[in-house]
Amino acid sequence: MLSEDTTRSQEIKTLLFENGFSNTELGLAIIDLKEKESKIFGYNMDHFMYPASVYKIFVGAEVLRRVEIGDFSLDQTIAVTSPNDVDRDPKLFPGRSRKLLTVGEEITIEYLLDLMLSESDNTASNMLIDLVGRESINENIIDRYDWKGSGVTRKFLDRSKEDTKYRWSETTMTCARHVAEFFYLVESEKLISPFVSKKLKEYMMRWNRQGNRPLSLSEYTLGYHKGGYLENNYYAPFYRSYYKKAGFAIDYAAKDFFKLAKTILTKGWAFIRWVNDAGVVEGDHSHYVIAFFSVSKQLSPRKRFPTEKLAKVVYDYMEEKNK
Repeated sequence: MLSEDTTRSQEIKTLLFENGFSNTELGLAIIDLKEKESKIFGYNMDHFMYPASVYKIFVGAEVLRRVEIGDFSLDQTIAVTSPNDVDRDPKLFPGRSRKLLTVGEEITIEYLLDLMLSESDNTASNMLIDLVGRESINENIIDRYDWKGSGVTRKFLDRSKEDTKYRWSETTMTCARHVAEFFYLVESEKLISPFVSKKLKEYMMRWNRQGNRPLSLSEYTLGYHKGGYLENNYYAPFYRSYYKKAGFAIDYAAKDFFKLAKTILTKGWAFIRWVNDAGVVEGDHSHYVIAFFSVSKQLSPRKRFPTEKLAKVVYDYMEEKNK
């Protein structure tokens, strides 16, 4: 959709390598909103990666499009149904004041949109995907803006419980370019319409996931954003009790140890973490869209992707460019 500023892409690549990001699986896209004719630039912008919860922006856009044309209303209620009720552990939502959704509850579409985009609620996301349908999201949002390859899927749902046609579908993917362009359109109030853009911005300005704000720096004002986080830890079973009514602890320990050892020997890692974020940033001199996706595969779960360092590198670069 936007043409690339290859000069600035090379500058960003150089900065990333100088700051130790050369060995990281990373996709980064930036759009300078201070320019009269905005262009996109970054590093590995078209590298498709697992988006975690960032994909929910596409769901929100289609729900709001359907609201605007009269298919639904924001105050319309729908019942929470199984197997969509996948969020059951409050510990996964630190700082959350609202209770988790349960089967049978009657919830307004507005409340579901707010939960999905401000607290990344997965049950709300699954409900809204079912409401509008994946084909509608693909046709009216993803295909409309030529974001081929990006997609959506219901979160944390056993494939055996999925709709038949999606039980063997590929993992959901997106890239930094597509997500950056999405936020560019929202900020320009051109994502479908001013109504859709303004409502998306309104929900995302309420982002509230304590301990999960990787783009936040004291130097700038973060306008709004949508984050995504997921980790697979093959050490995790050893943190838990192995007592099971169906068997003995040693049986479970042996099985998990074999799985851990096999993963290390065949893949060279035992822990994988996806940390993604995208949003609109304002500084003293800068105003820009940033979208980044990262995946870290390692032996130790203690090592974390330096998201604040990345945000600082980009921020300093953008401030200097716009002085």
